[in-house]
Amino acid sequence: MSSTEPTGARAPSSTTAKSGLWQRIKGAIIRTEKEYAFLKGLTVLSFFGTLVGAYFQDLSAYQNKVSAQAKEDMTAATDTFKQTANTLSTAITLQSLLFYDFFHGVNLNVGDDKNALTSKNAQDLYKPYEDAAAALHENINLLARQVEINLDWASDINRDPATNTSFGTDLISTSYLGAVNFDCDEDTPKFARDDHTIVKTKGGKSLTIDWYSAKHHVLTIAYCFDVTHKTYMETVRQWASQSSLSKDQITAFFSADKDKKLQAQLDTAVVRVNDFMSRGMNEIEGIRVRYRPTGFYCSLPGVSQAIGLFSKSNNPCTPVRLRV
Repeated sequence: MSSTEPTGARAPSSTTAKSGLWQRIKGAIIRTEKEYAFLKGLTVLSFFGTLVGAYFQDLSAYQNKVSAQAKEDMTAATDTFKQTANTLSTAITLQSLLFYDFFHGVNLNVGDDKNALTSKNAQDLYKPYEDAAAALHENINLLARQVEINLDWASDINRDPATNTSFGTDLISTSYLGAVNFDCDEDTPKFARDDHTIVKTKGGKSLTIDWYSAKHHVLTIAYCFDVTHKTYMETVRQWASQSSLSKDQITAFFSADKDKKLQAQLDTAVVRVNDFMSRGMNEIEGIRVRYRPTGFYCSLPGVSQAIGLFSKSNNPCTPVRLRV
């Protein structure tokens, strides 16, 4: 007796089973690879996104520090400018007022009359003038250094304290100006772009005065004030203090034309103060330029460095060096 098995009930062969298993494994591998590639893309994007976010966060922090430093520098510059201009102007104005009272008191023939208006004014001005002269003489070096730091250095866009390590190269001082015979009548400021310095030499000593330096203006003004104070104002000071002063001394003062020389020096002193103020205001504007905002393109990664490669000077994207 024979029996037959239906074709549909035949057991699957081992080859067919292996083929189905491989297809499932391959499908799983492909799906896994696609998901991994997607996740890998997300990781790369996330990484670059983090870098860009960190860059702009750091840029924002830098710009905030620049703004704070700009405000600090501008405040220091304007305060120093006002303090210095006021100190110099006060001393020179009192000097001029004393001479005015002396000159007109003598011309009105009331120099000996202590009740005359000119004598009373001079007596009231004498002590403030002497105090102003003493204060200027005492504080001039500190005042000059403040001007150097807060005006000269702060307005110099190319100055980098990290690389500028030379000291003692600027020899100027009120005593050194005297040593090289600085002439208060002839050696006046000049501001031409290619002609703003003078060189004074005497006895092996040499000094360069740069009229583009507010500090140099301050020291030369103080030096010339002291020359006038000690040389031409002696007779005026004695008269103003109502000390014993003979008519012969007053006559000798005018006969030697000291009144004309003194008036000329006082006029020059006013011009010198005005020149200092012009230079000081110019340097304050220089500080504004130093912290002037750059364009948006300078904030893009790599742009500032690329411009620097092709523009070694006057780079509009040059960063401000922070002190902290």
